[in-house]
Amino acid sequence: MTKKRKTLYLVDGANYVFRAYYAMPHLSNAKGQPTGALYGFAQMLLKLVREEKPDYLAVCFDLPGPTFRDEIFEDYKANRKEPPEDLAQQFPFVRPLVEAMGIVALDKVGFEADDLIGTLAKKHEDECDVVIVSGDKDLMQLVGEHVTILDEMKGLRAGIPEVRDRFGVNPEQVIDVLGLAGDASDNIPGVNGIGIKTAIKLIQEYGSLESVIENAGKIKGVMGRKVAAQAEQARLSFRLATIDSNVSFNLHLKDLECRNVEAAGVKELFKEFEFSKLLGDVAPQKAISYDNYRLVTDEKGLRGACKVLKDKKILSLDLETTSLNTMQAEIVGISLCWAPGESAYVPVGHRSALKTGQTGDLFGSAEQLIPEQLPADLVWNHLRPILADPAIAKIGQNLNYDLTILKRLGIDVEGVAFDTMLASYVLDPGQDHSLDAQAQRHLEHRTIRYDEVTGKGRDKRNFSEVTLEEAFHYAAEDADVALRLKELLLPRIEAEGMHDLYYDMEMRLLPVLIDMQLVGVKVHAKRLAELEKDFSKRLAGLEGEIFAAAGAEFNINSPKQLGAILFEKLGLTGGKRTKTGFSTNQSVLEDLADVHPVPRMVLDYRSLSKLKGTYIDALPQLIDPATGRVHTSFNQARAATGRLSSSDPNLQNIPVRGEEGRKIREAFVAEEGFCLISADYSQIELRVLAQIARDPALVDAFAHGRDVHAITAAGIFGVDVGEVSREQRAVGKTVNFATIYGQTAFGLAKQLGIDPGEAAHYIESYFKRYPAVASLRDQILEDTRRDGFVTTLMGRRRFFPDIESSNGGIRQIAERMAFNTVFQGTAADIIKIAMIDIHAKLPKVSPESRMILQVHDELLFEAPDAEAEKVAAFAKERMEGALDLDVPLVVDVGIAKNWAEAH
Repeated sequence: MTKKRKTLYLVDGANYVFRAYYAMPHLSNAKGQPTGALYGFAQMLLKLVREEKPDYLAVCFDLPGPTFRDEIFEDYKANRKEPPEDLAQQFPFVRPLVEAMGIVALDKVGFEADDLIGTLAKKHEDECDVVIVSGDKDLMQLVGEHVTILDEMKGLRAGIPEVRDRFGVNPEQVIDVLGLAGDASDNIPGVNGIGIKTAIKLIQEYGSLESVIENAGKIKGVMGRKVAAQAEQARLSFRLATIDSNVSFNLHLKDLECRNVEAAGVKELFKEFEFSKLLGDVAPQKAISYDNYRLVTDEKGLRGACKVLKDKKILSLDLETTSLNTMQAEIVGISLCWAPGESAYVPVGHRSALKTGQTGDLFGSAEQLIPEQLPADLVWNHLRPILADPAIAKIGQNLNYDLTILKRLGIDVEGVAFDTMLASYVLDPGQDHSLDAQAQRHLEHRTIRYDEVTGKGRDKRNFSEVTLEEAFHYAAEDADVALRLKELLLPRIEAEGMHDLYYDMEMRLLPVLIDMQLVGVKVHAKRLAELEKDFSKRLAGLEGEIFAAAGAEFNINSPKQLGAILFEKLGLTGGKRTKTGFSTNQSVLEDLADVHPVPRMVLDYRSLSKLKGTYIDALPQLIDPATGRVHTSFNQARAATGRLSSSDPNLQNIPVRGEEGRKIREAFVAEEGFCLISADYSQIELRVLAQIARDPALVDAFAHGRDVHAITAAGIFGVDVGEVSREQRAVGKTVNFATIYGQTAFGLAKQLGIDPGEAAHYIESYFKRYPAVASLRDQILEDTRRDGFVTTLMGRRRFFPDIESSNGGIRQIAERMAFNTVFQGTAADIIKIAMIDIHAKLPKVSPESRMILQVHDELLFEAPDAEAEKVAAFAKERMEGALDLDVPLVVDVGIAKNWAEAH
């Protein structure tokens, strides 16, 4: 039997870092230090170690300064752009990160990482299978019988056959090809006029670069003359492309043994970078003991747990269920925790029983074999008094989910006191508020992960199929962690002045959202079926128009095929190549829309197709069979501004304006004998701006009901308000809202289709008209740089560590978001106050009426026909009086049988 060869993995460090940077969104820690590339780099290394299990491992780096290649060609890599500033700031931490993970990091003055990789590969290929981890094609010259290349990002492995497929030559001839064709990325010149395809043909025919040069006279036409004339340039290019495999190293194979990446040093670095998830994976720490966790499977044990809970007067609870859909989920079990480390799991819906031979629980007989779980009805009979007792404080993580399911099943929960997800959100909305992340961040405890219990991919099971002994530690831990987090987060909420925001707004909003979710909204399935036919017909028509204008048929949904049509067939300029073809994202198509009709028609096609797929096709599938209504989920801790969002379905993205959005809203209807009432704040963010800025012109306009858009337009165009045209008013409106969102002159120019200089004039004119707004903006940004956060009128905070970034683009984004958050966040707080107030008082006004939706600045109600006017007046009054401001809040109301007509 042949002994299995060990493996040596050699990672191209620079290639890894750059690819990680461009694959990750911008990330930074609380100090404003950019960390996205470091996170992606660490994640890729961990994945490599976990999945490939190398015996030996090294990461090779370039050093700043010249190499031997610069000595023979001063323009080597001369066309390389400087790395983005926020990436360059992360470079000094890359090597320490590698070393902290217990991985050998290598570099050498005068040489590139490729040379170190080549040397180690050739030195050890006889004793190991060498795998070079990189996406760099130059390294393919090293491939051999025991040397392969792994491109993790593309999921590709290259051995000798794959090199032949790509280059048409053997690995050792790759340098000959590059000698002729050159390499633009490294500024290797090659022979002018010879591309990669021609170079491959020549090497295939003549075998080597020297042979091509020797036979230049036999090569027909100008190509042969170019080879002869540029022979020395080709030889220079060959030398530049050749990897030096003879670098001197005082290093042995055993020095590269893949060590434990859970080295102590990595813990401190990951803490500094705030990589909570990676910290839990790399340096898992069990800070919580499971010794007193118990599985309750007999009535005696359940009675004992209830007795303890009554004495403790606190209960952290968590449900395990069959689904994330609160209207469909069945309860599999409930976890109960009354003190740190004292937690029990009561299963009621597992399909798998505990293995025989396991005995005992905290409250049951130690000698008795644990039987199947208790009947659900029996469990709820014992727990109902506990759950309904307001004197027992209820704690949990994302209680919206658990309480919605319990209420749907007729199980009332009183005394809801603390939600750890909402507490985390109030303290810092930009953080990860999941229980796993919070446990790692605050308790330095790595929780049992859901997929560790249920499995992944093909092996994934529903939680109801998880055996009891697998389930109960996981389930009991969730309730325990929530209780421990409450003990840590509550003092912070009090100390940081967040008590009112947390308790009077977010916690009081929780039952409001639960009721709205359970009520849902009626959707007219027949109307959606009609829309499906209409949209399909329009899409087919658009498809035909696009094909006619393009002069060819193609897959409109394929970016690669669309790019080929736009930039190759139609010859449009401005195309940017990606790995798979030309970029055809929205901004690219918008730039081309004025040049040719196809890009505009494709944008229309995409918009129509997205609306059809997201709403017209999906909504009928989301109608609950029991209620006949659609039940969205309101997300209270997702948007960093404080706004609510919704999911499954997301009702925030139905276009408010435009015929397509209106048609979709027509399908949202009232029940028979009822009507819908839309109550929508008018220009609320502008009114908040006027309130905070105290700009006399803005305050006066709103106080006297004047047209603020016309006033702004008058200032921009230098005319009297009465002379402002409809088109000018539209510009004034755009500029008003662009200012709130901190839009640049370039962005405004693009939106209005004007010259950036003209857009800059509009913005300058705006601030001349409203000088207090300009002063407020300066003050907000100054305060944010000092404090690190902005604050709404109600004290909601949002942190902006990037406000001091040395990267101008990132800093400007942070400045725009900081300024906007003050107004958008305050507007979000105002509508929340109104919702809480209305929810409490509406039953007395109209017992059958219900608040059913919240979308942006709009509330939607369903009321009996006979009481609609009364409910509309009540909603308008309470919304306009939600906050006592100098600038009046105005609410527009509409009553109709469907949402479109009501709005």
